[in-house]
Amino acid sequence: MNRQELKFDAKNKMREAAVNPYVVTLIMGVILMVLSGVQFILDFWGNIIGTGSSVNTGEASTYIVSSLVFFVIYLVISTILQFGYSSYCLKVANRDGSMSYGDLFSSVRYLLKAIGLTLMISVFVLLWCILLVIPSIIAAYRYSQAIFIMVEDPNKGIMQCIRESKEMMAGHKMEYFILELSFFFWMLLGGVTCGLAYIYVYPYMTVTFANYYNQLKPVSVVYENADTVN
Repeated sequence: MNRQELKFDAKNKMREAAVNPYVVTLIMGVILMVLSGVQFILDFWGNIIGTGSSVNTGEASTYIVSSLVFFVIYLVISTILQFGYSSYCLKVANRDGSMSYGDLFSSVRYLLKAIGLTLMISVFVLLWCILLVIPSIIAAYRYSQAIFIMVEDPNKGIMQCIRESKEMMAGHKMEYFILELSFFFWMLLGGVTCGLAYIYVYPYMTVTFANYYNQLKPVSVVYENADTVN
């Protein structure tokens, strides 16, 4: 699989996209920044409680409840954005004219299934991590296509997406690692620009990975934006 072709094709598709990928990325980034701001406030509040000479039981309880509620909110919103953004980038990769800004929130229809897939992948990777670090990294690559599989066909079950990703990545893990590594300096650029460059880098990376997914998946798989979910 030619990495340069995947990346060059991603740039062309981004230029041709009916919905601007940089605007979609900016919208997602602003939402995540707001969530990060709330998390910062909660952390600051927790530090104040922790360093106080006396602990106010009522305030501590309020902090714990607030933190738990925010954790659930963050999990829900970040999952919606992660799957929605993958759905949008897959449409860009497919030159799908039905793309819209609403794709960013399209995973609301199968939110519980999306959360279940995210948690299941995390559990599998964590279990491998208990053994050794390298097997956990391999496991992460093994399940790397599961999100694209689900956003392409939300009717598929959690374990089916994981199983198909595992089958697709057989013999391709090193190839995927090198593709990721090719974006190292782009990611570095995003860091030194305080995240501003990510407005370009993140869609470029994700559309490239969507191109990779399209080349990796079985020929029989056809893109469908299903209206109903099991």
